[in-house]
Amino acid sequence: MRSKTLWMALGLAAGCVAVGAQEPAGTPPASGQRESGRASLELLPGLGKIGAQVGLLAGSAWQPYQVGKGLQGTGFVQLPLAKGAGGRLSYEILVALSDGQSEPFTITNPLAYVANLATGADAAAALAGPPRAPFPVRRQVRTRLRVLQISPFALKHTFTGLDHAHLRPYVTVGADAIVVISKQIPEHAESLAFSGTSPFDDALIGGLVAQSPELAALGLPSGQGNLEFGFHAGAGFELRFSRGLSLNADYRFSQWDRAQRQHALGAGLGFHW
Repeated sequence: MRSKTLWMALGLAAGCVAVGAQEPAGTPPASGQRESGRASLELLPGLGKIGAQVGLLAGSAWQPYQVGKGLQGTGFVQLPLAKGAGGRLSYEILVALSDGQSEPFTITNPLAYVANLATGADAAAALAGPPRAPFPVRRQVRTRLRVLQISPFALKHTFTGLDHAHLRPYVTVGADAIVVISKQIPEHAESLAFSGTSPFDDALIGGLVAQSPELAALGLPSGQGNLEFGFHAGAGFELRFSRGLSLNADYRFSQWDRAQRQHALGAGLGFHW
């Protein structure tokens, strides 16, 4: 009987200790609040949200291939990677499309020369073209150039030292795949035969010959295309209007095929979350 009473007393004592150990040490946080604060979950303390952004930019591009100045539109997505070095490092995906047209310049069309020889013209007349032969060989054209730039991998470092002014400068660098599409547009219709249309008076592929009128009637695009690989580097800033909206402006330098360089200036809106 004494043994049973002793075991019951020990059991009651252990239960009291367990109940005391489960009591909260302080007042629990209110619903929807986090004890660690915003900074532990956000890479943009005081501005923005988690540091992700999508944006659209529009501006000018100075094209390679002696085409000169044109227009460019750019879209991008950036996702935060880490904090450090006075700011935030992000992963960026970028797509840009530019369009430009050169000043007139002179080309020599060897296919037109051969076509003139085929009509019975001698070598001198075939080279001279109209009116001594049907098709123009040396003529004035403009290059129409479109460049599609896709950067599947870029790094962007945004500096946070000017957060008090809602201003964030950044630098970026990335690898690019580039699609170049071009065609030459004659300044005048000069052919004595098939005037104003293919084979030599419509937009020329590679400066040589136009696509057939039947394909043009179907609306099929024509041009000389190539795929290149290169890189870009740039710098700019975000001017934050609110936690979710900013004005972005930047300069971007791109290079491919060793010697081809493009300079672009753009501005637009960034949307943050």
